Amino acid sequence: DERQLVDKYIADKEFTDASCRDLSILVLEREDVYISHVTFWEAMKSKGINGPRGVYSRRRENGKEPDYSWATEPNQLWAWDITWLRTCERHKYFYLYTVLDCVSRKVVGWAVSDRQTSDEAQYVWDKALVNENLIDKPADQLPRSLCDRGSQMRSISTRQFFKALGIEQLYSRPRTPNDNPHIEALFSTVKNHPDYPGRFATLEEAKQYFERFFDWYNNHHYHTSLGMIPPAKYHAGQASQILVEREAVKERTLARRRSFYCRSGSEK
Repeated sequence: DERQLVDKYIADKEFTDASCRDLSILVLEREDVYISHVTFWEAMKSKGINGPRGVYSRRRENGKEPDYSWATEPNQLWAWDITWLRTCERHKYFYLYTVLDCVSRKVVGWAVSDRQTSDEAQYVWDKALVNENLIDKPADQLPRSLCDRGSQMRSISTRQFFKALGIEQLYSRPRTPNDNPHIEALFSTVKNHPDYPGRFATLEEAKQYFERFFDWYNNHHYHTSLGMIPPAKYHAGQASQILVEREAVKERTLARRRSFYCRSGSEK
């Protein structure tokens, strides 16, 4: 009987935009039966209809929610942004420009400046293209640009810069940082790192710090989203080999443990 109620409310057009929690309360109040929202979620999942509902589903239907699933290899999609860095002077800031590969999470270009300008942003992109040996590649082999709608990103000079290179610009929706989550996660890692000083006395001090930080981040940081593989190694295509080697170590360790416990049991 409860399963029939679940199916009935899921299929009812009146509750098209109702979440699984809404449906749970609706059944409780209308049918005098408690069915948990988890049960509704599992039922919706089994039918393949557990996606966004309400305004969120309409965003997807209208093509407003971006889909970057096509980026499966390094250097196909680069996200970039600017974050403020506190200094030891009141109302004075430095600015960290960062370009991040969305697939490998490698920082391919960065710079610290005391100015927030379109020229600095273009300099960082030039630097990233040189770092990745892409400066002479045809336009169809260059990464697309993903950023928010800041003035430096949408300026005429920046648009002309990308147009001259043949690079397509993609923008996140206004006030929707989740459309560009990888760069936001990077800045969170930057400012929550144990060694992060919080404030910088000079521009040179900030540059020296980030020289060390991004070397650690790219080459030594075990990135959770990459299966605990450093971004630079993932970017270089070494992930599969590393995972195979790790699995081999695990198997050898488990075999030794099983052998040890078998011997210990027989001796007893």
